[in-house]
Amino acid sequence: MKKKHLAKIFFLSLLIFLSLFPQTVQAKKKYIKPDNKVVQHIFFRDKFRNNRLNAHLVKVDLKNPRIRLEIALAYNNTNRKEKVSRMAERVGAIAAINGSFFHSTRTVDSAVGIIMANRNILSDSGHRRTSLGITDTNEIVIGIPKIKNMLIFPEIGRVINLNSINQARGKNHTTLYTTYFGSRTKTKTNGREIIVSREGRVIDYKTKNSFIPPGGFVISIAGAGKEVVKKYPLGTYVYLDTLKSPPWDDVNTIITGSPQLVKNGRIYNSYFQEKLQKSLKYPTTRTALGITHNKELLMLTVSGRLTLSKLAEMMKRLGARDALALDGGGSTEMYLGGKTIITHNRPVTNALVVKLH
Repeated sequence: MKKKHLAKIFFLSLLIFLSLFPQTVQAKKKYIKPDNKVVQHIFFRDKFRNNRLNAHLVKVDLKNPRIRLEIALAYNNTNRKEKVSRMAERVGAIAAINGSFFHSTRTVDSAVGIIMANRNILSDSGHRRTSLGITDTNEIVIGIPKIKNMLIFPEIGRVINLNSINQARGKNHTTLYTTYFGSRTKTKTNGREIIVSREGRVIDYKTKNSFIPPGGFVISIAGAGKEVVKKYPLGTYVYLDTLKSPPWDDVNTIITGSPQLVKNGRIYNSYFQEKLQKSLKYPTTRTALGITHNKELLMLTVSGRLTLSKLAEMMKRLGARDALALDGGGSTEMYLGGKTIITHNRPVTNALVVKLH
């Protein structure tokens, strides 16, 4: 009887001990291939306000020198939308997740924030929000980029500060267009456009919807008039310069999300600091990225209805040192090993992809 009594006490004590730890991460590990231990897939369930949540986590070992993180563009264009799975298959990715938020007009679909690849700014809406930066050695930077784009005319001593790159031109804005945007600027009247050749020389002027020369670009200035011809004469040399403050001067790839969820291992929801739109705080399906102290990238999608605060809690529990949210809701999609793990059917403008080299 005494042994049975002691066994009962031990069993109850064990239950109490286990109850002190989170039990939502009931993980099933899957590997893309038996011989590939650098990318893991973990499925788990959780709850939020009586709503069931289904979560998919992909963990990527960034210490492996074969791993490369890249940005995939919809149809290799900053002004189109495509399913994440199609982007991933086209570039030969082993894993992918939907990327930045985007805004759409009748003629333009463009990412919010910065998209940078191989140290080239492919798209910039001018918003400075929490972003993920990647260095040549797969070091991860999460924070708000300190980056400024400008056009330098060294021969005539002029500088043009840019409001955006490959975006719908805003009121009183100066926007740079490259062929990543398409073949034309799709602008309307009320401005002037300076056409620049592949060699960086001013070759023509237009008022709207200019043709973008292959290898060259177009400078579109809202509200400008004929004075542009005198200020920036034909044949003048011009180049794009990007000023980056540390640690962003070391990164070669950037994708913007928002808000930051975890900072230095602590929950840090920057929703109010970044002045995000009200709709983002309502419960919905979510996507997040994070980095652990052990240099593992965390790619998380959660189906259900949860807030950014709950998402931050989950990322911290999963071991994120720093983390940020990406676009969610209908944009949420994860691709892994040739299969779509989760999708909500909305095509998006870009994705973060994992490749083996």
